[in-house]
Amino acid sequence: MRFHILGDGSLGNLIAHYLRKHNHKVTLILRTPAALNYFEKRKRTITVIQDKEHRVEQTHGYDTEVLRRHNMNELTNQSYGVCPPNLQIRRLIITTRAYDVNQSFQKIFYRLSPTSTIVLLTNGMGIYEELMENFFTNNEKLRPNILMGISSHICRKIKNTGNQFDILYSEIGEIDLGIIPRHDEQSIEGNYSKDIYSSTEKDESSPLINKNSENENTMSPFIIMDSLHTTIKTLIKIPELYIRHINVQSLQNRLLENLVINACINPITTIFSMRNRGLLDNPGADRVLYALCNESSQIMKKHCEHLGIRPTNMFGPERLINVIRQICKKTALQSSDMLKDIQTFQLTEINYFNGYLVKLGKIYGIPTPINNFIIDMIYLKHILHFDSQNLKSRL
Repeated sequence: MRFHILGDGSLGNLIAHYLRKHNHKVTLILRTPAALNYFEKRKRTITVIQDKEHRVEQTHGYDTEVLRRHNMNELTNQSYGVCPPNLQIRRLIITTRAYDVNQSFQKIFYRLSPTSTIVLLTNGMGIYEELMENFFTNNEKLRPNILMGISSHICRKIKNTGNQFDILYSEIGEIDLGIIPRHDEQSIEGNYSKDIYSSTEKDESSPLINKNSENENTMSPFIIMDSLHTTIKTLIKIPELYIRHINVQSLQNRLLENLVINACINPITTIFSMRNRGLLDNPGADRVLYALCNESSQIMKKHCEHLGIRPTNMFGPERLINVIRQICKKTALQSSDMLKDIQTFQLTEINYFNGYLVKLGKIYGIPTPINNFIIDMIYLKHILHFDSQNLKSRL
C-alpha cells in the first residue's frame, strides 16, 4: 500500500520509517531540491536511533517528490480530483508545521479527490477549517476523507547534525486517530469499528471526480470511504507506532486538551528562553500558568458545551496545570518546539495555539486578555530575532 507523506520533520520521517519497515510503499514529498539532493546522497535512507535501547534501524527504498512551485495561472487551471493516474494521491499523511499546510496543500490538492484520505497530524487547531474554506468552499461532499490525529511520540533530529533523516527516538508514545465525518456519514462513522476489519481495497485507482461532476451526489459513500477504511486498517497494524482509532468525541477532547497544553508550555518557555524545567518549582510560573489555564478553561467548557461533549473536569484549571507539570517533568531537559523555532529564525505556530483560543473566545463572548498578551509577547520576541522589515512580510 502506498502512502504520501508531506512534512519531512522528525515525526513524518519516523512514520515513514516504520511504514517502510513493514514493506509499504512511501513517497516523501520534500520541500526543496536541496533536501532531495541530500536524501539522494544518503541513498534514500532514514535512520532511527532508539535512545533508551541504543538500537539503530535503517530503512531504504523511498520514492521522492519535490513540492513544485506553481504560478497562479497554472494553479487556476488545475481541476481538483482530475489528474493523470500516476499523479493521484490516495493516502496523504500531513505532519508539516501548521503555518505551512495551506501553502503546501495548494500545490498538491488537485491530485486528491473525495476517494482520497488525508491524515492530519499537525500541532494546534484551525487547520481543518482553513482547508475547508480555502480549497473545498466549505462543501463537505468535495473534500477527501479526513482523519485527525494526535501523537505523543517524542522524537527529534540528532543535535548539531542538521539532518532531518537521522532521528533520535527518545520516548515511545502513541497516535490516536479519529474520523472527521461528513454530516451525512455520522451513522457510517458510528458503525466504523465493526466493518473496518472486513474492508478490502480492490483498486488503487478508484474513480476520481471533478467538483463540477454531475455524479458528485450519486457516488456511493462506501466507494468514497474505501481508502479511509484501508488506511486505518493498515496504520493500526504498525506495532511500533501504537496507533488506535478513537471516536470523534474522544478525539475532540484529546485535541482540545493538547491545544491548551501547547498554548501554555510553548509560548511561556519561549518568552523566557528556558527549557521546560523552567516551569517547575517556580512560583512566578505557577501564577502565569494558572491565569492562562483559568482563562482557557472557561473557553474550553463553553466550546465543549457547543460541541455537545458531556461536561467533565478535564478542562478544570487545576487539572490542566497538573498535566502540564507532568509533561514538563518528563521533558525537563528539552526545549519546546516554539523556542526552537525562534532560535532558528523560523515562524511559530502561535496563531494555531493561543490564536485559536482567542478566536473561540470571540465566538463565545469570553474575554481573552491573557492569551492576547501571550500572542503579543511572541510577536515581540520575533522582532528581537528578525529584521523588522522582513518580519512584517512574514507575520
